[in-house]
Amino acid sequence: MKRVYGLAVAFLLATGSGAWAQDDLERLKEQLAKQEAAIADLQERIEELSEQAEEAVTQEDLEDEAAGLQDEVLSLREQIASKVNLNGFVNTRFFADETAEPHGFQLNPLGIITSKQLGKFNLFAEIYMAFIPHHAELAEGHGEEGEHEEEGEHEGEGKAHAEGQAGGEGHTEEAGGDVSGETGIAQVRNAWIEYSHNRALNIRAGKFLAPQYWWQNHYPNVQYSTDIPIHLREMFPPELIGAMVRGSFGRPTGESEISVGYTLYVSNNEGERNFLGDVDDKKSYGARVEVRLPTSGSLRTLNFAADYFNGYTTIEGGSEIFSNEVWGAEQQLVFGQFGLNSEYARGKWRDGETRFGYYTQPSVRMTDEWIGFYRLEGLESARVQEAERRHLAGVNYKPLPEISLKFEYYYATPLKRDFIPESAEMSPYSGVAAAAALFF
Repeated sequence: MKRVYGLAVAFLLATGSGAWAQDDLERLKEQLAKQEAAIADLQERIEELSEQAEEAVTQEDLEDEAAGLQDEVLSLREQIASKVNLNGFVNTRFFADETAEPHGFQLNPLGIITSKQLGKFNLFAEIYMAFIPHHAELAEGHGEEGEHEEEGEHEGEGKAHAEGQAGGEGHTEEAGGDVSGETGIAQVRNAWIEYSHNRALNIRAGKFLAPQYWWQNHYPNVQYSTDIPIHLREMFPPELIGAMVRGSFGRPTGESEISVGYTLYVSNNEGERNFLGDVDDKKSYGARVEVRLPTSGSLRTLNFAADYFNGYTTIEGGSEIFSNEVWGAEQQLVFGQFGLNSEYARGKWRDGETRFGYYTQPSVRMTDEWIGFYRLEGLESARVQEAERRHLAGVNYKPLPEISLKFEYYYATPLKRDFIPESAEMSPYSGVAAAAALFF
């Protein structure tokens, strides 16, 4: 009996111990699950903290790198400011037409451009060096100029070709600062110092080109034709020696802005060697207002400008001075692949004698490298006894923005006017011209 009780007690203890062990196991599993969940939460927290730490380190590194780059930029600016920039351009032109002028090549011109910035002060200089065959103005003092004048050459017979300098302006000693001879000419076109206070106020002194669009964009790789419009040198003086105040004001409009610019200047009058002094105590003066309208989409440029000039001039070789007053207007438009530049100027001098000139030039960009253009231009001036209308049509090949290869055809018609001498050649003429220009 005792044995039976003993077996019963042993059985109960065994079964009870198993139940208690199972409960412990379940409790351990629950605790382990809780621990695993806590570890998972802790791991996520650690990863979040690690990412934040990495971001903090990256931001700090970026700030250090930005500071280092800023130091490099400042150092580079100092190096640039300590140097003089040097650029230039070269242009070779060939023409052949029906006038008495022999067909020929022209190296006109080689231009050297230097600039320097010192704080808010800027220096800019531009020097032309050219050899121009059959150029009447180069013969001054060598007994040839009078012969050309007696021949009554019209634009295109000597003068047009002499001025056909893609960028191409005629070179005269009265333009200022020239050293000429039988083999060529060196001329200072720009030599000025400017203080730039801000966008609205810039003060310039020295010798500078006139503020009209063509003169400010006269470089041969920029202009499409090998020749300048025939009226340019006869209307507004192309080069001025004096002081200028200029600036502009703008307001954002969408992705672009509308701006109004102004230019005011006072200068020596036109006359021989006016770079050394003036022909009269009275000074020439002028003003320009330019409006740049906002652009968007295909409309890339829409500008309008008006110019005024009032001054005095002398007839070459004389000492008598005459009043000279000119008004002008111009526009530039670029819409998609099409462009249109136009200018009109009208002036009077001496006893109210009037003269006027103009050009209009539509163009189309046929491909990234090919541009076609047409230009209608004219001049009627009793002052220089010139009256002519000219048509030009041509193409430009521009493999790079700095390089321009040009070819054009032109047809000119002399106009009968009361001021044209009866001995002047009145026959229409045509010709072709080509040029290669490179800006460096």
